Amino acid sequence: MCKIKKTAQLTILSTLCSTILFSHLAFAETKTDEIIVTPDNDLHKKDSLSPTYQQEQAKLKQTAGATNLIIPEQENRLSTLQDALDYQPGIIIQNFFGGTDQARLNIRGSGVQSFPLSRGVLLLQDGLPITDADGDFHISTLDMRDTRLISVYRGANNTHPQSNSLGGELNFISYTGKDELGTARYEYGSFGREAAQVAFGNNSKEYGIDGRLSLSYDHFDGYRDHSTSQRKTVRSNFGYSSENFENRTWLSWTDLRFDIPGPLSQNKLKSDPTSIFKIVELRNPHRNVQQGRIANRSSWSFGDQTIELGIWHQRTHDNFVTPTTYILSSANTTGTQLAYNTTLGDFTYRGTVAWDKTDLDRKLLMNRRHTMMNKRNLGKFDATAENIYGAIGASWQIDDAWQLNLDTKVTRAKRDVDMRHAKGSLDQSWTFWSPKIGVIWNATQDNRFYANVSTSNEPASFREIITSNGFKAQMNKLDRQKGVTAEIGGNGKIIQGLNWDVALYRSIIKDEYITTYDSSGTAVGVFNYASKTRHQGIEAGLKGLVPFAVGDIDYHLTWTYSDFRFMGGEYNHNYIAGIPRNIITTDILYKVNNWSFGPNLHWSPTDAPVDHANNMKVQRREKYAILGFKVNYQSVHGWSAYLTADNLADKHYATASVANRAVTSKDDMTLFPGMGFNVNGGIVYHF
Repeated sequence: MCKIKKTAQLTILSTLCSTILFSHLAFAETKTDEIIVTPDNDLHKKDSLSPTYQQEQAKLKQTAGATNLIIPEQENRLSTLQDALDYQPGIIIQNFFGGTDQARLNIRGSGVQSFPLSRGVLLLQDGLPITDADGDFHISTLDMRDTRLISVYRGANNTHPQSNSLGGELNFISYTGKDELGTARYEYGSFGREAAQVAFGNNSKEYGIDGRLSLSYDHFDGYRDHSTSQRKTVRSNFGYSSENFENRTWLSWTDLRFDIPGPLSQNKLKSDPTSIFKIVELRNPHRNVQQGRIANRSSWSFGDQTIELGIWHQRTHDNFVTPTTYILSSANTTGTQLAYNTTLGDFTYRGTVAWDKTDLDRKLLMNRRHTMMNKRNLGKFDATAENIYGAIGASWQIDDAWQLNLDTKVTRAKRDVDMRHAKGSLDQSWTFWSPKIGVIWNATQDNRFYANVSTSNEPASFREIITSNGFKAQMNKLDRQKGVTAEIGGNGKIIQGLNWDVALYRSIIKDEYITTYDSSGTAVGVFNYASKTRHQGIEAGLKGLVPFAVGDIDYHLTWTYSDFRFMGGEYNHNYIAGIPRNIITTDILYKVNNWSFGPNLHWSPTDAPVDHANNMKVQRREKYAILGFKVNYQSVHGWSAYLTADNLADKHYATASVANRAVTSKDDMTLFPGMGFNVNGGIVYHF
């Protein structure tokens, strides 16, 4: 049976690849690629506060490293982060419960140890950070329906001053009143999934002003018991622009609530994946997050010079209840940044100074519901994270084909924690440099290659510094995680309709953060690994539009290979648990007239350990292949509809896992089940 399944999986993948390649040979010269972009008469304005696709693409091409530029609207269903970021090389999204919960975003293994995901990449909203000053963030407060573009810098080679992590940065660029007058959307699906959005926008070219307001709602009963989630968002932005000046203000409010069903053992996942363990029924783990945010950016242009000023403030309430602990937090974050860019002949110079600060009030209480010990105080903490950043860089256009980039950042980071009503404090500070060098070779008009050597530095977030095992709280003294990354790669077009993207990287990391868990899968501590670790991998993608006599084939094929290992210490040569070595995704859509339809595949062809000791015979995350199907209809009158069917075989598999130090029993809870067979549909109207 295993051989039959493996043969079927390989047959599916080889058939998809063969169809694509043979189609190119037959039809490559008959049509050009379909590129969904908007007209752009200001391509030279690479620093626009609301850039077009072409402007952002031109900016990414100046980066000597791997990047992605994504148009979420091309995916009609936008309920989760995976809907927007699927089929992208180098980006792995692991949905824990399938709703608007704490999805795990992985780029090159950065932050994969944190649970919930709370560091490892820098998240930006329209060019300004939405992470707190300690690096913590709430990823599910992002609304993909209000996102026009997603610009991704994979790895440590990026120039934003706050971005010092191994994983890089993601910038979520919002719709504005200049993009469309409005949108109405309704979605419905299996397991009580329901979503709606209405948005209104307008602009006056005469006065140079525009505005947009978006309201959205999501609800999901959940595939598993105790996995209901709900999100309400209000987002707006207002802009003014003239020939040499641009200003934009963003306002948002998010109310996010979801239940946490917890992980299952490998045997339980196979036999009853919708179930939960008794402790979940007793302790009612869940998370409620409310976040309000205001941000403003201004940009002045003087010939080849640009000055930009940004400021933001956000307030977050986070009630996070685990099976052992109530973690009640209130945070206020304020930040500002000032950037200057100029071009002098063949040289481009850039410089930025920035500052941000988070004041955190956190209470830890014992979770022993229905007992006298419930909500017994474990610790109350006042914490402050403050950072001062400086970044300078230059690009030298050596000739038409070659470009050299030199950048360095200096950061002064502070993480202070005081225990309220008790004696105890932990004050830490670091000053570090993060230099990087990169080269770009534009071999042809359509193909570019790059190489870089970059450094990363990541101070711990308060979620790592303040922890609890359910009986007492503790403050962990942690050094910053340091890394050096070497990367080579390129992207471009081989022939018409065959676009490629390949990156190879190796990162050597010192003091990597390792999270420890109890047998129920609850995080209970963090430490710096005593020896070095190595993250290396391959990120590859093919995509394009293949014309046929009737209709076209639109395809994406990605392979992300992740080889993360310990280089000494107690787990020497072992794999770092958490991410499968191979993730292959593909979708193929046949487009004819206003219709498009076709299959998609998510395939992990290798088993993965769930613990750093690699006790694969006790428990493991098994390989899987999940097949789906999609149908879209696009009307010429501004409305569209879609229908998706996922996990057609109703396979029991794990979409994510915790990363234990060592599993010792088949009953240890380590795996998060993926959703069974499900159908979702929706209708969208643009007016």
